Amino acid sequence: MEKKEIVICAAVKAVSGKIFRGHRHSDCYAVIHDNKLKASLHINAEGFITSHNRFVTREEGQKLQIKAGIKSADKDGYSNGMLFSEDLY
Repeated sequence: MEKKEIVICAAVKAVSGKIFRGHRHSDCYAVIHDNKLKASLHINAEGFITSHNRFVTREEGQKLQIKAGIKSADKDGYSNGMLFSEDLY
């Protein structure tokens, strides 16, 4: 039986294409900066890593959480069709 794919942490892509993971997106940016790299400015450079070790956009991340029946941890619930790290924890 295949397990449902869910979002597990925030992620940001660097210009080099390398993906940095963290508790919050700001943690990812800090590590990118500490490594003297630059974060990508592409609209889909901020996203999440899933339980299947896959990078997904904010939009796809929210769809996965809803499909898995996981409610937002944010008191206001999911918003704007995008997932935020505040929705996770």
